[in-house]
This record gives sequence, structure tokens and C-alpha cells, in this order.
Amino acid sequence: MSTVDSTPVSPAPVWDVINGFTSYWALSAALDLGLFDALAKDAESGSGLDAAELAAAIGAAEPGKVTVLAETLVALGLLAAEEDRFRLAPAAERYLVSTAPASMAALVRYSPGPPEAWPRLADTVRTGAPEPAVTAELAELYPALVRATGPTQTGVATAVATELERRGLWPEEPTIVDFGCGSGAWLTALLRTRPNGTVIAVDRPNVLPIAEQAATDAGLREQVIAVAGDYLEVALPVASADVVVLAHVLRAEPAERARRLLARAVELAGAGGVVVVVDYTRPDPAHARQDDSAEDGEDRGATCIAARHELLLSLTMLASTAGLGVTVADLRAWAEEAGAELVDSFEPVPRQHIRLIRSRTPEVTS
Repeated sequence: MSTVDSTPVSPAPVWDVINGFTSYWALSAALDLGLFDALAKDAESGSGLDAAELAAAIGAAEPGKVTVLAETLVALGLLAAEEDRFRLAPAAERYLVSTAPASMAALVRYSPGPPEAWPRLADTVRTGAPEPAVTAELAELYPALVRATGPTQTGVATAVATELERRGLWPEEPTIVDFGCGSGAWLTALLRTRPNGTVIAVDRPNVLPIAEQAATDAGLREQVIAVAGDYLEVALPVASADVVVLAHVLRAEPAERARRLLARAVELAGAGGVVVVVDYTRPDPAHARQDDSAEDGEDRGATCIAARHELLLSLTMLASTAGLGVTVADLRAWAEEAGAELVDSFEPVPRQHIRLIRSRTPEVTS
């Protein structure tokens, strides 16, 4: 006699996804209202603001509506509440105040990519490519997006420079090639630690001026050679480099272009240099995993859950670019094909994964 499991199945996972849309717009509205900045101005007192005070600070008509928004942000872990008063939670204080050094306030607006990409995601999956209107919108959005990444990437790049020095890979006068230099965060952060170095900064024509301005503002413009063009085709003024940076570039490229770009980076780094890959890597295919659970098919679910952040960012790439994200297995295979290997990985800032790739050819010393 068979038994039927009468345990009800919870709709919680479905509601969590639906409410994710609401959560994003709650955060977006709070930024538009200047709510986090208003609470930051009061942070020294430590007492927080009640709904009426917060409404006055952000120019809202009804404290009741501000209460609903603020309590939602408490539930999301972005505000703290004590009785009727609201304060910044640590994550909001560090990442959502517009003047904070590591502010992600602008990134919240631009990281999802073109708004039109998401209603068209089903068509993108069905046809295999985003519609031209989406890619055109991304091209227009890109300058604002790369500016928004600057504060977080500055911290990552500074930490990577420290790690390179610890590993003996950071000469006093390095030559650096930065493919996809974007905001200029990487080149300025690296040059601050090696002001006698030289950076060849490569990006698309409508983005390159942003990196050039960042270098100018940092007093480092003379150390930067700006090169506009396709990463694979553009002629570079150097034949080799001590460090080649691929920061959040490979995941936006089709696999074949990403493979060729990594090969070009390996060739530039030669026997003595290092390729620095910064990316949100998707889980490796089950057959390519190198951990103890590689043969345990049931563990695939846990792997995906653990990589939720990376998978969502890969889906963001799929929605508006020709990329699908990149896996560590991809990096290993492409590096091996180019005569190199993935020699180290570390996470200097939470959720920012760094992989170091070096040639297998021994460096010749005279």
C-alpha cells in the first residue's frame, strides 16, 4: 500500500523571487530619496531618526509611507531600528552612502544593465542573442556603468597590488596592460603603489576618456598610454608586460573571444609576468569539478545555491551581452591551451575573486 506525503510544499521560493523585484525597487527608491545620505548626516549622534524626522530630511509628505519603506529596508538588512527610530546598518553605511569611499550607490542603478533586457530575456534565451535594441542601450549605458564600478574596484585593485608584491610579482617599475580599463580604478590604484610604472589602458572609444580623466585626477596621466579599440585586434605599444589585467572582461565575451583574449594576455605576460583575472565565475560543469564531490551528482544543487551571486551576474551578462559568464574550468583549459596555468586564487574583498595565471615556460635570467 503506497503512502502519499501530505506535507504541504511551501511557496516560499516563488515568493522570494517575486519579492526580489520589490526589494530592488525599495533600495532604488531609498537612493532616489537620499534616505541613506540623510541617515548618514545623523550618524554621529547615534540616535537615528524617527519617521517624521526622516520624512522631513528627504522631503516626503507622509511619515506613514516613509515608515513602510524604512521598515522594509530593516527587513532587508540595510537599516537598523530601535523602537521608532531608524539608523544605518553597517552594510548601508559602507556601501550605500553616496560619499562613502566604497559606495555602491551608483552601481545599484546600473549593474542590472539595460532595463529593457529583462522583459526580453525569454526571447534572448530562445534566439541565443539579445535584440539589437538591448545591445545598443547597453552601449549607451556603459560609460555610466563603468564609473559606478570605480569605488569597489579601487579597493580590489589596491589589495591585489599588495598580494602581487607579497608573491614577488610586482616590480618597482612595472609595465601593465589593462584590457577593459573602464573607470580607471585598476590603473590608478596600481600606479599609486608603483608611481614609476606604465599602464597601457585599452577600452572602447566612448569609455576610454573616463579612465584618462581618472588618471589625470590622480596626477598619473603621464604614466598612462590610452589605446582605443578591440581587445583582440588593437595594436599595443609594448610587446610584453609584467602584469596583464582582465577585470570583469571575460564574462561579457563569447567563449571563443574570451579564449583568444586570455591567450593574448598570456602571450603578453610571457615567462616572467602574470595575468590577473577578476571575475564572478559560474560553477564548473559537473564533469570538470576538481573537489571531493565531483562525482556526487546530488551535490550539484548545493553548488548552485552556493554560487547564487555568481549565477545571477552571469544571467545579467546573458541578458544584454554575447557572454555567459566564465567558469574556473574555462580558465584552466584556456590557460593550458596557451601554455600557462592557473597558479593561485584568492578573495581580497568579499565576492571579488582573483585568479593568477602564469606561463609554464621558465623565465630566463641572465
